[in-house]
Amino acid sequence: MTALPEPIRERDREQVRRLHSEGKSRNEIARLTGRSAATVSKIAKAEGLAFAGGARVAAATVARRADAAARREQLADEALDGALGQVARTAGAETARDARDHATAARALTEVHARVAELARHSSNGSSGGSMLDRLADALLGPPAGGDHEGG
Repeated sequence: MTALPEPIRERDREQVRRLHSEGKSRNEIARLTGRSAATVSKIAKAEGLAFAGGARVAAATVARRADAAARREQLADEALDGALGQVARTAGAETARDARDHATAARALTEVHARVAELARHSSNGSSGGSMLDRLADALLGPPAGGDHEGG
């Protein structure tokens, strides 16, 4: 009697997504995860991932990650600069309400800076935070120069 294949778990999906984002081939992912190539293909299809281009895809992924890291750094810097500007405005505020509004804005911008910096640390450790940060940076800064960052 043959054994039934092990069910696909969320851990398997996460591994396939991570390894795919690193530019690994279907067969390489199968070898690294201990799953069959057919199972890797099934997971990839369900996740909307495709295996095409090999080294070209890996190079595009590396370039996209570098661009995203630079954009996260820019977003964090701009938030911190904005917070410092609000602090300066607090000192020169004409009313207590204006001073409170500037202080509130400074606090919010400081929180944005801290969150972006923390998420950037997590995304550099292989977490899935990167794509969320890419969308946040796109919303605040506009898409990267050179066009659409999704398609490469």
